[in-house]
Amino acid sequence: MYSNRIPVLLIAVLVLLAGCAGGADVAPAADADDTDTPTDGGGSADTGASSDGDDFELSDPERLLRDAGSFTVSWSYTGVDADGVETAVTREFAADLDAERSYSRTTSTTDGRSDAGGVEQYVADGVTYVRVGGDDEATYTSYEGSTEVLATAIALSQARAYGADDDLTFAGTETFDGASVERYELSAANEALILAGSAAAQGEPGNLEVTSFEYAVLVDEDGLSRHESWAFSGRMDDGTEVTGSWEYSLTGVGSMTVEEPAWLDEARA
Repeated sequence: MYSNRIPVLLIAVLVLLAGCAGGADVAPAADADDTDTPTDGGGSADTGASSDGDDFELSDPERLLRDAGSFTVSWSYTGVDADGVETAVTREFAADLDAERSYSRTTSTTDGRSDAGGVEQYVADGVTYVRVGGDDEATYTSYEGSTEVLATAIALSQARAYGADDDLTFAGTETFDGASVERYELSAANEALILAGSAAAQGEPGNLEVTSFEYAVLVDEDGLSRHESWAFSGRMDDGTEVTGSWEYSLTGVGSMTVEEPAWLDEARA
């Protein structure tokens, strides 16, 4: 029996978006005493960087990204559930902490059809500007207020979420976004640690026969998760085919600027 994590992941992204819609300022850097403590509550990761290629180890992303000052995060999910419905969600997020600016864009489709045209959000000078809908029917709003911008970006990474850190196996080194990274993969013997929470089935998920599975994380020399990819396909006990995949990338660390979107004047009007 497998529980239903894919809809949960999708809902989590929409909840994050809903939270940001209430006002999402780029908060100033926290005191040093606060940023030295990991915020995920996990016991398997610490604030040291991955060092020897043998053990999977992540540093505190909040501290590292505050020190870097800027970054871009992209996240995407695509899946077909037990009802045959294909869902796709993308989230793009750029932050310039030094300039206290951020920009995000979320889009979603169901069976290839756009859902409401997407949502864009731009934050500058303590004001949040939001654009909802497509080019023909866009609506705009703006308001004062702030939430912690890093919480949204960090939450899009799932590298610590499955409790399988100790089972990730070192698979070599490579280059990602100009940075040297170590690649870690989840071994086939431990697929259930993720799949137990990842069946793309609604309601009672029933039995799932996994026909393919891949999960990998790229970690840079500072201990930041720079790229994560996860994909599986399977067959429910009634023969229904299900699939799911998501991808996360952290790029432009320390080198991003956030420009004003073309629609900003309309949001200010």
